[in-house]
Amino acid sequence: MKKLLLLPLAAGLCACSLNRTAARVTSGVIDGGLPSVFSQSDPQYVKDALPANLQLMEILLKSDPQNRVMLVNAAQGFCGYALMFLEDETPERASVFYAKGEAYSARALKGLLPAKAKKRDVPPLFWNTFCKALYININRHNPEAVAELPTLEPAITKLLELDPAYYYNGPQSLMGAYYSIRPRMFGGDPDKARSYFEAALTGGGEQFLLNRFMYAKMGAVAAQDAELFERLLNSVLEAELRDGETRLADEVAKLKSKKLLEKKDDLF
Repeated sequence: MKKLLLLPLAAGLCACSLNRTAARVTSGVIDGGLPSVFSQSDPQYVKDALPANLQLMEILLKSDPQNRVMLVNAAQGFCGYALMFLEDETPERASVFYAKGEAYSARALKGLLPAKAKKRDVPPLFWNTFCKALYININRHNPEAVAELPTLEPAITKLLELDPAYYYNGPQSLMGAYYSIRPRMFGGDPDKARSYFEAALTGGGEQFLLNRFMYAKMGAVAAQDAELFERLLNSVLEAELRDGETRLADEVAKLKSKKLLEKKDDLF
């Protein structure tokens, strides 16, 4: 009798194990296929196709909720989609995507404080901070969002210590964004922002066009430097597109730079 009672439990455990195994196999396929997404030259194609992949990752995470690789990929996917395709037209929806990305990366960190982070923690810490920073940026009217600003600095400082070149000098751009977003009376500093954005445009980040776009959108506007703003955006528009894993981001940077340049008179 005891053996009969244990059969449903064993079957359930087996099913859970199989689901988790299938999720991990599929997670590996997704992780290996992401470079092909980033290499796409047609932003509209990715805009239409990517939501189904994000939903698939969410479904797989139900079966394997602690899969760190998939959690980081989901965070990057939701944050990247919000930045590339939602921020300008539907900031409310972008906020939802940023919040999802922040939540998934937080799960990957498992409550780890930035001060305790190691080199292997850079990906989830970076995307967690990235999502939070851009969420704050488009919700500056929300006191609760602005109250999160002080949490950015220790995380970015740790990223700069561990791997300043991660994601095309992403930590440098993040610190530039931090000093641009923060009001001057509370520590905002356009000159410091400029120094970090300039650092982001060196080495591996030199040809990553989103770095220049973010510098113009945040750093140049915070400094009220119209000449810098125009120079940066024109350099994006004039840049030659290259095949590889930055192609999608570079294509989007060109589209966004053209639209932002048209708003120059409203920003200065």
